[in-house]
Amino acid sequence: MLSVWALSALYPGGAGPEKTEKGARCVPPGEQVKFLDALRNRGSHDVPDVGEPPADEADAPMPGYDKLDDRQIAARLDGLSQVELAAVEAYERSHLDRTQVLDKLRYMRTDEPLPGYDGLNPEQIAEALAGADAETVKAVRDYERKFAHRPRVMDEAARVLPTAQPSAGEARAREAQEARVREGFSKREKTTRDLPGGGAR
Repeated sequence: MLSVWALSALYPGGAGPEKTEKGARCVPPGEQVKFLDALRNRGSHDVPDVGEPPADEADAPMPGYDKLDDRQIAARLDGLSQVELAAVEAYERSHLDRTQVLDKLRYMRTDEPLPGYDGLNPEQIAEALAGADAETVKAVRDYERKFAHRPRVMDEAARVLPTAQPSAGEARAREAQEARVREGFSKREKTTRDLPGGGAR
């Protein structure tokens, strides 16, 4: 049965459906359909949806981000993966653009030493280090020092580094350095021979 409030909404100004012989108001079926449609339309336009957060808040990289100050955000960056840090940086640049936060992010943003490194546990990292070249081992060591500081990883990097093979880049750099040293000795010997009496014994 339609309530008095419903009838007043359907029939503004006091107008209403005709009374039956027993005095009860009888609403024709067609009018009931119109009233229900009006209620649906009113609910969809006039009643705010409190269950959905604002668009910006829904896109924020962490709850309540826009209300956090520089120091609070900087403290929460520790422990985030590179993917998460990238999301924080993108949001910060497009919304608040605070210099202190962006400087902290610039310091923390770097390439992972191994694919998916931030998601690996110490045992998985130790397994990867077993066949890694020296450049990769050093990258893991430096990255771990900067972020997670896990003793298991640090100890394993220190253990395998002395016996790790040089990477292709390191090998080329070493060969280039040795070539420069040899070239330096050759020039020095030539200079000595060219001096007066340089070739005499």
